[in-house]
Amino acid sequence: MLNTQKLLPIAALLLSSINAEATILTFSSSFGSGGLASYGDRIVSTEQNGASYIEGAGWTPNIELGFTTLNNAGLASIWSSGYASLLGALGHGAFNVPYQIDLVPDAGWSLQLQSFEIATWSSGSYSTDIRIWDDQGSFDTPNLLSFSATLNPQTVYQPMSSALTGSGTVHFYLNNLGSTGLDNIHFTQAPVPEPGTLLLTSLGIAALLLRRKSHISQ
Repeated sequence: MLNTQKLLPIAALLLSSINAEATILTFSSSFGSGGLASYGDRIVSTEQNGASYIEGAGWTPNIELGFTTLNNAGLASIWSSGYASLLGALGHGAFNVPYQIDLVPDAGWSLQLQSFEIATWSSGSYSTDIRIWDDQGSFDTPNLLSFSATLNPQTVYQPMSSALTGSGTVHFYLNNLGSTGLDNIHFTQAPVPEPGTLLLTSLGIAALLLRRKSHISQ
């Protein structure tokens, strides 16, 4: 007999995949008229408030971002060159600046981080520490990603091997902005399915599986 409870995660995955929308932050020219205070917030088009974005199958109108310099070193900035082959990157005029980006979904929405790229400044080699966590983790126990490596110069790295699904706010920490540049942050939003919708979808999957099993046995 099929266990409906075991089908709930599959149903949630199917529903989120169907309704997913995405944005890619390219840091290509300008933070826009609102600066970093509004960059990446509730994106619905390729040009918004003077900033440019790439659509990744829909947009992210239910996600806001927060950019924070953690040692009072001043604001981050866009660099068109200097970080390997990245044509636009979030960097800093100083080295080794601890930095954090918070991706905050509206209530009833979930966020999935798909990918991002990093590279070191010029010909330097730097020890880079990246921690990503959500409401279930913390800075000391990052439950989504912990990446630590000495990066080679003139090399673009993609630290993620698979997408990261967050519960609530997703926090992205980098220990050395400026020494390391950040680019092409690709994130997705999807509605959190209501329990009733999940149950109906699970029952539908169960019915299809039982029908297929019955057909095979005949």
